[in-house]
Formats: sequence, structure tokens, C-alpha cells
Amino acid sequence: MINIEVKVTAGAKSNSFKKENGLYYIRIMAKAIDGKANKSIIEFLAKELNLKKKDIEIVRGEKSSKKIISINIEDNILEEYFQNNL
Repeated sequence: MINIEVKVTAGAKSNSFKKENGLYYIRIMAKAIDGKANKSIIEFLAKELNLKKKDIEIVRGEKSSKKIISINIEDNILEEYFQNNL
């Protein structure tokens, strides 16, 4: 289980999950209305990381563009994801 701080951009043209200079960024197509972006973030990360939705939780920042997300995944598996998706 790891916690990562993520900068989220809602209403983007496409969904993406990136790590640049040690910082995590998520661009999500859903707009930040009625929690739709938060729900989409969890669904998108679950699909991208091949996890169940229950393995991902927004711990802090539900109404902010900066969020702390808890992911039930090993740190090295997350790093492999970024190495394979450059």
C-alpha cells in the first residue's frame, strides 16, 4: 500500500497518468462536478494499473486538484508501469 500526491487536471481531452521529476499527474476527461472526476480517477487508475477499484482510495483532497491517493500496489510495480508507459 502506497500513498502518492497527485496533481489532477479535470476536463482534459484525454485520460493520462504521468510521473515527471518525481511528481505524479493525472489528466481526466470527466469534469469536477458532483464527484464525477474523483470517480473517474479511481476507475481510470484501476484499469491502468490492473487493479480493482476497491484497491484505490482518495485519502485527502476530494475537492482539490491536489490529492493524496492510496493505492494497494507495491512501489516497484508502480515504477515498472511508468517505465513501460513512457
